[in-house]
Amino acid sequence: MVFKTFRQLKILQLIDSLHSGGAERMCVNISNVLHENGHEVVLCATRYGGVLEKTITSGIKFHILHKKSSIDFVAFRRLLSIVHDNSIEVIHAHSSSLFWAIVAKGFSRRVKVLWHDHNGLRANDSWNNLFYKLLSIKIDGIIAVNHVLADWSRKNMKVPPERIVMINNFPLLKSVKRHPHPEFFTIVCLANIRPQKDHETLIRAIALLKKQDLPQQLKVIFAGSIDDREYSQRIRSLIDELSLMDTIEMPGTIEDTASLLSKADCGVLSSSSEGLPVALLEYGMAALPVVVTDVGQCSEVVGNGQYGKVVATSDAQGLAEELSWILFNPAEAKIIGENIKMHVVNNYGPGNFLTDYMNLLNLIQQ
Repeated sequence: MVFKTFRQLKILQLIDSLHSGGAERMCVNISNVLHENGHEVVLCATRYGGVLEKTITSGIKFHILHKKSSIDFVAFRRLLSIVHDNSIEVIHAHSSSLFWAIVAKGFSRRVKVLWHDHNGLRANDSWNNLFYKLLSIKIDGIIAVNHVLADWSRKNMKVPPERIVMINNFPLLKSVKRHPHPEFFTIVCLANIRPQKDHETLIRAIALLKKQDLPQQLKVIFAGSIDDREYSQRIRSLIDELSLMDTIEMPGTIEDTASLLSKADCGVLSSSSEGLPVALLEYGMAALPVVVTDVGQCSEVVGNGQYGKVVATSDAQGLAEELSWILFNPAEAKIIGENIKMHVVNNYGPGNFLTDYMNLLNLIQQ
């Protein structure tokens, strides 16, 4: 889809890797939409690639710098060459790639730096935030994925408030035709395996759910890369302890998200913190009834309960009750799924993002 026309820019999207996380998906989504709308886009992973490489639109230049440490002069010279050879005007730095974007800006007067803050824990991370505060004098604009992060930046970052905006994430997952297995009720948790996603509460909720006389067998899929091996081992031990080995699967990163969601009956996020999870938007595009914790923009995405179920963090009992309701009320759950799809299409589409994004870029170019 092509949207409102703005001046074409040469934009570098910069991120650490293309593993299947929310920030990484948004980096690719933004690159694809910008390219589709006539901008010259270069996508650069500073450390390594990943499964999301396959989702990059043909025609977008993609580079991997193979950065081995925070100070890697060989990799940084590669970045400078990419900026110079492509006459880059804007470096859009996602999360922790900001430092290299700022340093690269120092070698080119024309380059502007846009920082995309995806970290839902930002307001609680005072030590790491000092690093970002010090760099903020060189940042030209900030995108935050929720209102809390935008407010934090306005209070703490040395960037003019009008250049700090909250812009919703968006999915590029197209409509999914669902064909769930008739014998199983399949719950999908599309989240990388790290503590903030709080799989432990979900595991305990599944144990409570299994104690009921269910009309179908349960299948639960934890789909995501293992970002924290110690945490991964902890949740595997809990699965064993609660005798859920035959119920919960951990297949790792899933390349074909659409196929996974097409076979699901319910999407869940049990996170203790979030920004605006792309996974939740993808659940919506698949018309899945969802259960989410009240963190980040999750409650807003589901209309504060109108388009999905919302529970408090760390509440295994509440999570089990809402999952049970979806399981035992399939007709009503289907309506909720159809409603969240319509809500996501209307309010979290790429067109909404692109308009706000280009308005910000035009502002920082002045």
